[in-house]
Amino acid sequence: MIKQIIEIPVEALRKGLYVSRLDRPWIDSPFLFQGFEVENDADLAQLQGLCKTVYVEVSAAEAEELRARGNYQKPEDAAAAAPLPESLAELSHNVLARLHLVPLKDPTPLKAELGPARVIYEEARRTMAKMFDKLRRGGGLDIRLLEGAVDSMIDSIFRNREAMGWLARMKRKDDYLYSHSLSVSVWALTFGRHLGVERETLRSLGLGAMVLDIGKMGLPTSLLQKAGKLDAAEWASLREHVAAGVASLETDPQADAVMKSMLLTHHERIDGSGYPNQLVGEAIPLAGRIAGIVDCYDAMTSDRHYAKAKSTYDAVRELKSLESSWFQPELVKLFIQAVGVFPAGTLVELNSGEVGVVIAQNRFRRLRPEIMLILDSEKNMRSEFPVIDLQMFVEKNALGNPALWITQGLEPGAYGIDPAEFFL
Repeated sequence: MIKQIIEIPVEALRKGLYVSRLDRPWIDSPFLFQGFEVENDADLAQLQGLCKTVYVEVSAAEAEELRARGNYQKPEDAAAAAPLPESLAELSHNVLARLHLVPLKDPTPLKAELGPARVIYEEARRTMAKMFDKLRRGGGLDIRLLEGAVDSMIDSIFRNREAMGWLARMKRKDDYLYSHSLSVSVWALTFGRHLGVERETLRSLGLGAMVLDIGKMGLPTSLLQKAGKLDAAEWASLREHVAAGVASLETDPQADAVMKSMLLTHHERIDGSGYPNQLVGEAIPLAGRIAGIVDCYDAMTSDRHYAKAKSTYDAVRELKSLESSWFQPELVKLFIQAVGVFPAGTLVELNSGEVGVVIAQNRFRRLRPEIMLILDSEKNMRSEFPVIDLQMFVEKNALGNPALWITQGLEPGAYGIDPAEFFL
């Protein structure tokens, strides 16, 4: 069913309609995610007390019915335009405006890009392993070695924003440091593309993310792999990796100001609780605020010596809980827009008990992606793996099929499922 978005007065809103936009930033609303179905009187009351107009996603028939009651129009096409490229300095003063923008459709479908993206990702992984091995043997940092890998990753992300992210989620049991560094670079590039930064700045974000942890090369393995809580002396030693990393960057003429800024401030937090300088709010440069979010997100969704990987949904919820304490709320919301609540490659469980892997996001209805079903309601492997679009199961359909929705995101590897086996 083809949907369209129309603007209506909030008084015309009723239960069952899907609200895709408000007449104000989502950050100014009490709603957790951008886009939701009005389910009850409480939702209606909140929206009516907050907005004058809302944008609803409806069928052609519903649109005609609503228009018959008043002069409700489609929103201006300009509102859905992709952001123009700009520098981080310009963007730092204009982050709020990005919350309303809807990204343009990717020129290459996810399935078509996965093959080329996999080649690029594997080559980048080998490059990262080579660089970390060189650093362990006492060699110096070589940013130029990483530039080709980052440029190829940028090209892939501009063709399709999800393919590289899918691969980053298919965690290998490699050295955590370089696997984490590569994944953080993917998230930084995905986030930067969504923000609309210029290509040269995007490259710096990707390179900076790759080297956030180079200062840990000199730390004892026993400290990096400790499963329990660090004592005061161990914690002080760990914090020294920031200064050591900055010192390494200073020896490489290819390291620019964005990279240095990211490394120096990726552990700063906007409430002043971070390190090494306890910076507050916008005293943390935008590159550092971006680095902090992507670094934290990848750590949450990875197996570490002291914690199991969270599902992407749980990681998003935790990032939301850290708004205004650790991270800038606008940037958290923009990052969630960039990577998705249930992105391609994640495992989910439905209200039916079935388990599947997300194969495509719905950019308007984020909680209703396309899913390949893997396990039946009894958690047995299916003989066939049908693909369903949850947007078509909002309510019982003409064939009597029940409404379906996601009840929970699952951690990577749940029920022994490797999504790559079913899609790559």
